[in-house]
Amino acid sequence: MEKLQQGDRFPSLTLNLVGGGQVRIPEDVPGRYAAVLFYRGHW
Repeated sequence: MEKLQQGDRFPSLTLNLVGGGQVRIPEDVPGRYAAVLFYRGHW
């Protein structure tokens, strides 16, 4: 897999939510920009 370059479309991802359910990125993002935070949890 290659790195994203300026102007590339973000690849489609389906992520499981902590409280249940799923979110699809970028399809479920309401705006043009978003931030995704990954929390590893307790060591």
